[in-house]
Amino acid sequence: MAEIFPLAATFANIGLFASQPDFELQFSQLQNTIIRRVNKEIKRINESGASDRQTIAKLQRDGLKLADSLPLIEAYRNGNSNNLGQIQQLLEDADTLSSALGEDDAVSQAEVDAFNAKRDEIVERLNNLYFFVLPDIVDGNTIQTLKLEIDNLNALSPVVGSKSTDQENIDATAAVSTLQNHLLTALTTTQNTVSLALDLEQNIQAKQAEILADFTDLTTVEAIRKATEIENIKGQFANLLIAISLSFETNSSFAFTLNKFLSPFRPEPGSVLNLFI
Repeated sequence: MAEIFPLAATFANIGLFASQPDFELQFSQLQNTIIRRVNKEIKRINESGASDRQTIAKLQRDGLKLADSLPLIEAYRNGNSNNLGQIQQLLEDADTLSSALGEDDAVSQAEVDAFNAKRDEIVERLNNLYFFVLPDIVDGNTIQTLKLEIDNLNALSPVVGSKSTDQENIDATAAVSTLQNHLLTALTTTQNTVSLALDLEQNIQAKQAEILADFTDLTTVEAIRKATEIENIKGQFANLLIAISLSFETNSSFAFTLNKFLSPFRPEPGSVLNLFI
């Protein structure tokens, strides 16, 4: 019977050492399979949420469209602000021009010269006006209408004589009055144009802020959702590998204990127990 124990211990020992490399090979293959499965699941999660992706893509398109339009509106507003300053100065020049021929009916050469000089200044300033176009704002072609006054002013030729009887002076007085009316209209229209452009800019900036907030919320929530799902999957498969590894270690420990039990007792060298063997 004593011979059975060494034989059984030998078989247990062989089983213990043979199972180790076999398990390591199987465990490595299983680990590779699980890694491929995890990568597949991660890819599935990253490609999920089609409706959110469409919403995010639309927000990006809308944001880019607004971003592209904002510089155009800003340039339109700045251009008309410059025109507004020119129109305000033109109104002052037109008032000066209207009194250049004097307060009484008689027109002197000095008054004719003063009229022509101021008229030339006004023409030059009108030439410095620029018209700007923006589809969202209708300005009634105000600046274009003002620029038509250039030819009318250049055609004026007041003469020494009477303001009330000389046709040239009558035409000059009427033309200045028409110019003043057009300038007043242009002033009001351009003020409204600048105000509308500013409102449009502010509305676009507000929409941009809303889009950015929605975009941030969606992308953040989506990223958190995906990250959570991915971590859960990693955790599940990691726990599976740990369970398999622990199971093998438990079986190995049992085989080691069995081998120790079946092996003949051998006291440590130098032990007094060796006297009884």
